This record gives sequence, C-alpha cells and structure tokens, in this order.
Amino acid sequence: MKAETVKLIHGGDLQSAAMRYGIELEEWIDLSTGINPCAYPIPKLNEICFQQLPYLSTEFKKAVTSYYGSDRFAACSGSQQVIELLPKLLPKLPVLLPSLGYQEHSESWINACEDERDIHFYPATDQDVAIERIEFQLEQGEPFHLVVINPNNPTGLSFSVAQLFDWSSRLAEGGFLIVDEAFIDLHPEQSVLSDYDEFHTVDNLVVMRSFGKFFGLAGLRLGFLFGPEVVLQAVHNRIGIWSINGPAQAVATDAFNNRTWQMKNRVNIRLNSERTLTLFSPLLKRIEAKMQGTSLLFSSWWVESERLEQMYDFFAQRGVLLRVIEELSKPSDLSLLRLGIIDAENESIVLKLQQVIDEFILTFD
Repeated sequence: MKAETVKLIHGGDLQSAAMRYGIELEEWIDLSTGINPCAYPIPKLNEICFQQLPYLSTEFKKAVTSYYGSDRFAACSGSQQVIELLPKLLPKLPVLLPSLGYQEHSESWINACEDERDIHFYPATDQDVAIERIEFQLEQGEPFHLVVINPNNPTGLSFSVAQLFDWSSRLAEGGFLIVDEAFIDLHPEQSVLSDYDEFHTVDNLVVMRSFGKFFGLAGLRLGFLFGPEVVLQAVHNRIGIWSINGPAQAVATDAFNNRTWQMKNRVNIRLNSERTLTLFSPLLKRIEAKMQGTSLLFSSWWVESERLEQMYDFFAQRGVLLRVIEELSKPSDLSLLRLGIIDAENESIVLKLQQVIDEFILTFD
C-alpha cells in the first residue's frame, strides 16, 4: 500500500517545518529558497533612521539609481507587493504567463481577472517552444499582457535583452510586458535595465527587481518596480508615501554602494553553488534526476514523484528543508526539485548535509 502523501511546506517556511518535525529553527539547513545564504553584513545604523518618518531619502534614491541603472522606479515592500498590485492596475486584458514559474504571478492574475478564459500559459521548460508560443500570440494582433520571469524561477528559462525589447515593441496597444528579474543580479548585463536609452524610450515595459535574494536579506522586504511614470504613479497611489521603513533604506543604501562586497559576493555565490552541486551529485545521479535549469542561487531537477516525496521527508526529518514543486504542467509522474545553495565555508553545515545525503543513498541498498 502506498505511503501517505507528505504535505509539502512552502519554500522558506522554517517556522512550519520546525513545528512539524520538532527541530529547532537554528538547527535547520534551508535549501528551499533561492536566497543567498551569506547575507550582506548589517552596518551600524544612525538612530535617526528609526526616529524620522521614512520618506525616501536622497541617499537611498541615488544608491538605487546607481545600482540598477535607472531613476524611474517605485520602491515597495518586496517585489511580492508589486506582483499582487499590477494585475489590478494595468488595463483589463488577457494575459500570457509561464506555465511553470513563481506561482504568485499566476495567482495574482487569476484573482484579478473576471474571466478565466483571459488567462493563457506558455511552456516554461523549453526556450524554443516558449518563444514559439509567445510569437504565435503576438501574431494574432490582439492586445494582451505578457509576463516573463527572467531567469525563470524555478525552471531557469531566460530570454535575451534584445528578445524582450522586440516583444515589447510588437505588443498591441494597451498590452504591457512585465519582466520579473528577481534572480538577475548575478548577471546584471542580462537585465533590460542595462540598456538605459532603450528602456527609457519604451512605454509598455515594467521590470521588477528584488533586493533580498542577492543580498541575502529577504526579511528586509524591499523590492522595486521600474517602468513608465503612469504605472509608477499608480503604484505610489496604492502603497502610500512611507513604503520603505528608515532602517531598510539605510541598510540598502549601504549595500548598493558597497561595490567591493558585491564583487566578492558574486564569486562566493558561484563557489557555494558549485560546492552544493558537488555534494548532491552522487545522489542526483543515483535517483536519475534530470537537470531543468540553474541560475547559481538555485538548480532545478526533474525527479520521479514518489522518490522525491520520500527524499523530501527523509531530509526534513534530519533538519534539511528542500523545495518540491508540483505543477499541472509537470511531465507525467515527475516533480521538480529545486535546490538552493549552502555557505560552503561553514564546515558544520557541509558535514551535516554530507551525512544526510550519504544516509539517504544508503536507503537504496
């Protein structure tokens, strides 16, 4: 008789994991997110940032512009806030979304659309097939919104800057191209914001950026939307004048201006990614996992569903939280395992993870 299905815990929800498995929070290794495990060190903060009302400071706005390359932005409490707002603020049109991706996008559009027939999907596991589906929709000549997660979380699918600008130029009037660049910081040259002149001539392209993933400070809740003024103003009207608290502005300003740390961080993330995959390689080979994609902060693998369910529970019982993604679009009996990365310089974490991996491999014998 098949074992009872294990209820999956959402990525990053260590509170729920700790309660379910009876393991203290500080004892967990969290591989369920794509967040940098080596966070930016919090600087000493001036007490003024706690005392004054948090209007966006001049220093903060300069630092944002310098880091992202555009001064046309709205700051928000994490990109999640914008993901929920945009479907309510943009013109009421059909939308084309990735069939597999950060699920809050599709949920927000489904909640905002009055007719479920206005929700359409393109495959997000194969670039050629995805382009073909998007091109087909463009050729119909009807207005619609296009959502692109670049690179896609969790599939790793990505499109070039030239491709994205081409699509935005061909959208029928009223349609917007919405690009989520939450994981683009490791390759800023692949961001549509990297072409300042082109981006600022486009009036139907909006770009989301996330602070927490690259800088490892997801708890700060800071994100940005870049785009035409009419959209930014609509966002401002919804989120109000004090959208970002003072301490968050102070920490982010310091982080955006610290180019030395950013350069070292890119190297460290690459090393941590390589070490994580090296540790998992024997196990991934043993369970015949097929790589779907990677973006340094995470890698994704198709695994037989029942085996992956066993693996998820086995690791969780030992204080290692994985991320299993089940979607209607998945191939037959496969589910997607998305692995975050560890701090490879923390030997206690490396040793614990190695032990859990070895123990699970032994269950095959």
